[in-house]
Amino acid sequence: MSYGKVAIRYATSFLESAIEKNNLDRAAEDMLVVFNAIESSSLLRRFLENPVIKLEQKKSVLREIFEKYVSPDTLKFIEFVVDKNRENALKDISEKFLELKDEYSGVARVEIKSAFELSREQKKMIEQRFESLLNKKIVASYLIDEKVIGGFVAKVKDTVYDASIAHQLELLRQQLLKGSLLLN
Repeated sequence: MSYGKVAIRYATSFLESAIEKNNLDRAAEDMLVVFNAIESSSLLRRFLENPVIKLEQKKSVLREIFEKYVSPDTLKFIEFVVDKNRENALKDISEKFLELKDEYSGVARVEIKSAFELSREQKKMIEQRFESLLNKKIVASYLIDEKVIGGFVAKVKDTVYDASIAHQLELLRQQLLKGSLLLN
């Protein structure tokens, strides 16, 4: 289940608090820990979603899990979310916080897939191209996907930039088909 509006509201609130307290980087590290923990543990997700478990019990377990890994401010925020009975949205809140932090910091995350390992020069050229295109600092992650035929496919949020040879050939095929239709 997606908790879009709730996640935005809580994430924005925590972001503003972290900016005000001048600990945005630490808060982002903490929220990454929270996101990864919930994302990787179906048991933790079921625990958070269980309406039978009392809020105090949930806060106690979450405190036990996170107090060694996150700052006291983040722990207070997690407990606040539980107090408001929104613990089942904690994963979405942490994910949205990280997105908002990137926006605030002028950072864009780009996932780049290619059929083979790109050279350092190729990576640098692609990153510079995206920095000028998006007018943001780029944090790139590179994946090898053998389905990509030549070139690369980049994804920024929901936008896909397909610079693969397969895509270029498909565009050429479509142009040729349009051209042959016009001739008839």
